[in-house]
Amino acid sequence: MQLLKDMINRKWTWVIASLAVIVCAGYWLVQPATTDDEDNNGLTEAGIEPLIRYGMDVSRFIVKNHIVKPNEFFADILTGYNVAYSSIDYIARESKGIFNLNKIKAGNNCTMLCEETDSGLVCRKLIYEESKTDFVVFNMDDSLFVYRGQKKVERKKREVSGVINSSLYETLEANNISPALAVRMADIFAWSVDFYRIQKGDRFKVIYEEDFVQDESVGIGQIQAVLFNSGGKDFYALYYAKEKGERGDYYDENGNSMKKMFLKAPVKFSRISSRYTMKRFHPVTKAWKAHLGTDYAAPHGTPIMATADGVIEAATFNPNNGNYVKIRHSGQYKTQYLHMSKIASGMRPGLRVKQGDVIGYVGSTGLATGPHVCYRFWKDGKQVDPLKQSLAYAEPLPAKYKLDFLDKTKGVKTSLDGISYEQHNIAVIKQKQEQKEEAVRNATEFVAKFF
Repeated sequence: MQLLKDMINRKWTWVIASLAVIVCAGYWLVQPATTDDEDNNGLTEAGIEPLIRYGMDVSRFIVKNHIVKPNEFFADILTGYNVAYSSIDYIARESKGIFNLNKIKAGNNCTMLCEETDSGLVCRKLIYEESKTDFVVFNMDDSLFVYRGQKKVERKKREVSGVINSSLYETLEANNISPALAVRMADIFAWSVDFYRIQKGDRFKVIYEEDFVQDESVGIGQIQAVLFNSGGKDFYALYYAKEKGERGDYYDENGNSMKKMFLKAPVKFSRISSRYTMKRFHPVTKAWKAHLGTDYAAPHGTPIMATADGVIEAATFNPNNGNYVKIRHSGQYKTQYLHMSKIASGMRPGLRVKQGDVIGYVGSTGLATGPHVCYRFWKDGKQVDPLKQSLAYAEPLPAKYKLDFLDKTKGVKTSLDGISYEQHNIAVIKQKQEQKEEAVRNATEFVAKFF
């Protein structure tokens, strides 16, 4: 009786117990048909709906999955499933203009629809998955032909949030959110939030669209609104298009453009390995001297971006700076990017570049011990710490759009504010999962007393 009283007080228990009884009672009455994608013998009972994949009924086939191996040819795959050389040759000729058979990639999946014959298992159709959404069908059943297809893509609106315990990437992954969202968020807040200084306890909320194929994420769609809290300060980003059919941009809650004159950093998702300081021990010269730049450590070959629009003053090499580019942005500002492995093609004095243009690649040329870019910043002819500069917005929203912006973004901002930060907090989710598991164990013990 005490166990029963305890169970009454537990959330979920009676609901799960009731379901368990129903499942137990129904288990002997209904046995579901097997639909194993990797090995389906195709035998279906009358009244069972056909198994539809790639827009076709695969129920009558034995379904085998094959992962393309390194240096494996298309013909190798088919001969392994007893397809005649004459058929392979015909299919190869038929595929010209539809798909280049030399482009099959190791690691991609092939679905083989096979039949058992006197000669063994024979492939009747091969479906090569070019991407998560696109596939190519090679038909060798009643006739030989090739065609392209696309899986059905379902676009879903998602509302997610999280509290950062390590990095933004790891937090998103831990909460079953596509890490691609981190890249998009970094782009949106490139002028406002320093993603190299994110701290434990920073948090975010996002309303966005995501594309799915058979419940698997295949891409991030439009991000409608983001709230990123960094260091206790809220940063809003709301999507708004000035005119119908026009590509929009992101603005804060007051209608100020998210784009500032300068990006926070010249490389994405790196780390600051050495800050601007008047006294630093140089790792190469072994002497104490001023370091009038900010070093961003990143893998060799990482693209380096111009942090603002400007005109190139220099794109050359010297023994100390290695390969470097210097850009004049206005009469007030200049930036310089040192130790590149190579300067991007076409960079030359007098060339006008746009913010975000790739001007070179991370390396360790000149006086450097490892791959990084030393980012230097001039204001009024004096080198300063770029992270301490207060830079104005470059493109404020014109006054004639202000009221329309506030009206159209009011609803999504209200929805964003209503999302709890704990909604996708991994610790909270784990706690709730443990409570559910405990309830299941209690329910199982209860059901076992009667069955």
